Amino acid sequence: MTFIVLDETRRNADLRDRILGILDTVAPHVAETTGLPLPAEVRYRLLTPKAWREEHRKNYDRVLARDITDLELTPAEIDGTRAELKVAGIFPILVWPLMLANTHRAADGQRETIIAPKTWRHAGLLANEPALYQVVAHELVHHLQAEARSGVIWKTFFPDKRGMGDIPRSSFTFVLEGHADWTDRQVTTRLFGTPADHRQAPKSWRYRLHNGLPGIRHLGPSREAYEQGAVLIAHAVDAHGTHGVNRIWKDVSLLPTTEEIADPGVWARRLSV
Repeated sequence: MTFIVLDETRRNADLRDRILGILDTVAPHVAETTGLPLPAEVRYRLLTPKAWREEHRKNYDRVLARDITDLELTPAEIDGTRAELKVAGIFPILVWPLMLANTHRAADGQRETIIAPKTWRHAGLLANEPALYQVVAHELVHHLQAEARSGVIWKTFFPDKRGMGDIPRSSFTFVLEGHADWTDRQVTTRLFGTPADHRQAPKSWRYRLHNGLPGIRHLGPSREAYEQGAVLIAHAVDAHGTHGVNRIWKDVSLLPTTEEIADPGVWARRLSV
């Protein structure tokens, strides 16, 4: 298991070292809690806000490029998606002070987590050690999830063409973020005696300004996706253990329906079949 933290801002060597130390501490707890193996390599990158926004944009371009390669798309479908992405290009400018991290597949094919340290300052993480551990652990879970579903595509602009048209898009978000949220709570409780909550850290005026923009929270996962998603995972783990839950990474048909998101017990019963 190799952890790599790159300080591409050239101004955050101390934070780079802190993240490396946190990864060493939380990794065994994350693996034990989730029942998922750690990848051979985990990479985190510290970026300026401008570089973070550019990487965020490039990630969506790579998703579309993969869809174009894999699927039989019409020119109209391609042009329409590109037009949507161009409009969506303004979103990172609005949300970067609120987005604590983003984990995706990089240009070299490796999974990585991108972080803007300035965001963490605005969010109050640097002065809140439990919250820092929470966010680092949360993103590490996304690395384990990605490793577990290797070869199975979840992110696409054309779910119908990949046989996922009947699955609500919210199902993916609720499971991915709920699973990570449930795990980071378990891990920080082990380490600090109580679950960490980065939302309680004092926020800067810049954070509060962006957070107060009308509709801003619709540009990313909702708070419900984390909280209700964590309830979903907790019910399923209580019923079947982590082994039962981890079947979902290779079988998208097991993802919860809209009704099951609202009633986690129903989803947990379906996982037993």
